[in-house]
Amino acid sequence: MKLSNEAIKALSVGAIHTEEKNGAVYFYKCTPKQMAAWFAQSDFLGGGARCATGVRLDFHTNSKTFTFATPEYGKYELWVDGVIRAPYAFREDSELKVGEPVSFALCDPLGEQKEEYRVTLHLPSHKEGALSLVEIDDGAYVRRHEFDRKMLMIGDSITQGWDSTYDSYSYAYHVSRFFNADSVIQGIGGAYYHESTFDSIPFDPDVITVAYGTNDWGHYATQDEMRSQVAAYMDLLKKEYPTKPIIIISPLWRAPKEKPMGSFADCRRVVISEAEKRGFVHIDGLSLVPPIDDLYLDGLHPNLKGFGIYGVNVCRELSKYIG
Repeated sequence: MKLSNEAIKALSVGAIHTEEKNGAVYFYKCTPKQMAAWFAQSDFLGGGARCATGVRLDFHTNSKTFTFATPEYGKYELWVDGVIRAPYAFREDSELKVGEPVSFALCDPLGEQKEEYRVTLHLPSHKEGALSLVEIDDGAYVRRHEFDRKMLMIGDSITQGWDSTYDSYSYAYHVSRFFNADSVIQGIGGAYYHESTFDSIPFDPDVITVAYGTNDWGHYATQDEMRSQVAAYMDLLKKEYPTKPIIIISPLWRAPKEKPMGSFADCRRVVISEAEKRGFVHIDGLSLVPPIDDLYLDGLHPNLKGFGIYGVNVCRELSKYIG
């Protein structure tokens, strides 16, 4: 049974904007205004804003098979009942071909079948994500997963899950699963505090987290310039979500470097002080991933192991503020 595009959209999580092109549904984590604002900063940032970070199908079904097709290159990671089962990488040199259906026989990891499965298909965190086909068995039902809360997670490449090996093991996905959250993950590689990129979105979160700062250190020439953008962005957050918990995650440890604006510690102090002025919750990024090279790929981005530690630690800290 082929699902209609409207049915596919109804089962999706994490997209706040969709477009239909050549019969396929394209999913976006940002509004058109946000994407345009990031493109105004640079083509690289605009491209990152168009990636399908955090977008997934998440549903329950009694079907024994699941089939999908995509017109776009990228990694599509299939989870069944909370366990990653099939990472599909569509590349020019891979056996998987864009536009061709891929089928998975639903079962447990030992091949045993059940009456119902939770199926979660994660779209690419670092590419545009689209679905041209979703099929289940004839006569089978689909029911969108029910969540306990809504979360908006804003941040840079670390929120996007850069270098996590499996996109669905980023810290933002760890948080989403731990809190059973219908989440929008607006992670964009290279991003920083800039008021032009803020927009009201068609999603009403119960909790908002923001994890910018490490790129601000390299982007802004002076601390005063950085502080003005941090303050302006945080003011927009406070105005948009006056009664919601807003949680600022200050930058993680990174390998020492020199920057014109001052030390990395100075950069972190700007973020922390502006958050505290507005009564936001601050979670110290230095407490989340230890400063050990083995946990990072490049002295900046946590690797798969580092993201696992980040996920455990940030969920522990968030639990203090999320009921």
